Amino acid sequence: MSVLRSGGNNQLNRGFLRTIGPLGLALVILIGALGSSASAAAAMKTVRYRGYSVRVPASWPVYRLSDNAQTCVRFNRHAVYLGTPSAAQRCPAHAAGRTEAILVAPSATIHHGGFQTQAASAPALVTGATGRETRLTDAAHGVTVTATWNRSPGLIEGALHVRSLTRGPAAHVASSTGFQAQARRVAHATGNVYTGPGFDACSTPSQNSMNAWRSSPYRALGVYIGGANSACAQPNLNSTWMATQSAAGWHMIPIYVGLQAPSNTCGCAAISSSRAASQGTAAAQDAVTQAQAVGIGAGNPIYNDMEGYPRGGSNSTAVMNFLAAWTTQLHAEGYVSGIYSSGGSGIADLVSRYGTTYSEPDDIWVADWNGSASTSDPYLPANDWPSHQRLHQYSGAHNETYGGVRINIDGDYLDAATAGGGSATPAAAPSLSVSPTSSGIVQLAASWPGISGITTWRTLGGTNPTALGSVDNSPLRGVTTTIAEHSAFPYYAIQALTASGQVIGTSSTVPTRPHVVLYGHSVFVPRTGITGVPAGCFTGAACQLSATVTSGRRLVASASSERLNSSGGLLFFSLNATGRRLLAHTRGRRLPVRIIVRDVSGRSASALMNLVPYTTVGSGPRRSASPASTLRLLGKRDFVLRGATGGILATCTGAAPCLVTTKISAAHQTVATTKPEFMGANSAVYLSYRLTGYGRSLLARAKGNQLGVRVVLSDATATAVAHISLSSFR
Repeated sequence: MSVLRSGGNNQLNRGFLRTIGPLGLALVILIGALGSSASAAAAMKTVRYRGYSVRVPASWPVYRLSDNAQTCVRFNRHAVYLGTPSAAQRCPAHAAGRTEAILVAPSATIHHGGFQTQAASAPALVTGATGRETRLTDAAHGVTVTATWNRSPGLIEGALHVRSLTRGPAAHVASSTGFQAQARRVAHATGNVYTGPGFDACSTPSQNSMNAWRSSPYRALGVYIGGANSACAQPNLNSTWMATQSAAGWHMIPIYVGLQAPSNTCGCAAISSSRAASQGTAAAQDAVTQAQAVGIGAGNPIYNDMEGYPRGGSNSTAVMNFLAAWTTQLHAEGYVSGIYSSGGSGIADLVSRYGTTYSEPDDIWVADWNGSASTSDPYLPANDWPSHQRLHQYSGAHNETYGGVRINIDGDYLDAATAGGGSATPAAAPSLSVSPTSSGIVQLAASWPGISGITTWRTLGGTNPTALGSVDNSPLRGVTTTIAEHSAFPYYAIQALTASGQVIGTSSTVPTRPHVVLYGHSVFVPRTGITGVPAGCFTGAACQLSATVTSGRRLVASASSERLNSSGGLLFFSLNATGRRLLAHTRGRRLPVRIIVRDVSGRSASALMNLVPYTTVGSGPRRSASPASTLRLLGKRDFVLRGATGGILATCTGAAPCLVTTKISAAHQTVATTKPEFMGANSAVYLSYRLTGYGRSLLARAKGNQLGVRVVLSDATATAVAHISLSSFR
């Protein structure tokens, strides 16, 4: 990976064209074409390995890997490589892009980009999922050929003696399901947030190198798992390697080198501006396939490497559309989205969209080679990606030696999500990862590769790790099933069920890491005075929360430390003069803001919300609350959109979800009722309702826009009663 550098100019070429004129230019082109055609026909050579031959330009170097174990197999330079890539190859810290290059290796086993191709019984030509890569197995000669290309696919067709790079003579096209089947046999683990020094290297180091580097200060490692512009072969990378490093205490940073900006500085395969979103989706899908092939399952991050590019116009638009789709699809697959880019290009574009409706990555990796081994960087404002979401590549390619082993690396400092490795054999029990989010939803990822007959996952949760209760059931969905759990428990487990409901396996109990959350999408703000944002505290102790509210780069509110000792409560703040001015002039009466809450323990949550203004006059009606053991209302005021639809903010606490019915009455008459509505355990929810015609007329005539109502929340075991005020807003 690299930072953005400016390119050269073409003044000499432009001056030459002006000098010779149009007629001279045509003559030069004609002569050049005739000359280049004749020389091209003559300047070819045939390279043979184990009886298999390829025909390539005579200028291409040929590397016999058995002669030098340190030769780096790179697909971003014209070359022919013969033999098996060595575990001891020495590669530069970073190489991006692909050009026309060929590797011919014994077909017993060859690794590249996370795939492992086994010898086939008949010739087979396989085009990689990301394009610009073909793998051909020739059983007659016992070789597997990996070929890449950029602008000259015809050259590779001629070299491999095939009519097309998607179908060869007397050959069948093998699908990628074999690779995916291998992934399904891998049991996945997840990593966690790592804070400390790390490095990335283009080719995954060998096991001996990793053992030697345990004496280094590093404990995190960037690993290139594939992508259309991934340049280095990966002879060491497989699920066993990943599992071994995880067990040894290493934290992996999976890197996917996908399509680059339409106008990029690395000469790489580029995004199509008209198809940027679909290409970003396809890149995420392929990244998941390649990640799972080496044991990186759902719940882990994958970082897209977007090299430096000139910012602005359609270039920035295409990149941002591609990366938004990348993030959206990774989330749909149950993975954490990370993006690496140069501070002056991709990072600057992402920062300019931070706090808007743009689909932001979960973690950000800035390349700024300023030598500062920290996650603070001038390109990243302090309030952007603040919650253990940052990596900083602070130094470029250089050699370092530990335990007698030299590796060319980029230097990194992390405070962000890393990945755990998997096992190459089926696990004895289902695996489960638990990832709480800032919105209150807990993402569960359930998997049991290699086991058939599973139709349903049953979620277990509770406060006691030895006595968990059933929460809900979810249907099996692929290798890894991602479950959005609305109940928040300190402990979870998962059970695998057959079609008849038989339990065939139970995972180990997994604790939920301490965290804080923010509920809802809107905060209602009075003309003067304070307002409250619903927050939750899941740290195992009382929280002392503070908050900052920003609109773009402007601070519009802050709240000093306030105690919150339950799963739901209100954190109060008041807008400053800047905030009130922005809210008064915002379009549509909705001011988008980012709210960040922080606990004294260092845990934090961040959410995009809308500030919505409302107006009342006077002190309003009497308000009181009588909570039940598991049900209670939050706050003493709720809001109704244009006098018709509204939501009652309430919490459900305890060992099980609540199924709640709401009844609202005013002036001795019922003005709203609801059917039973699900509320996750230990969470806050807005219970939606619609006022009757009589209720709307009462609210319209209410003094000071404050209608006193009685709210009754009931489930099978408890009833909570409160007297609150309803206010209308637009």
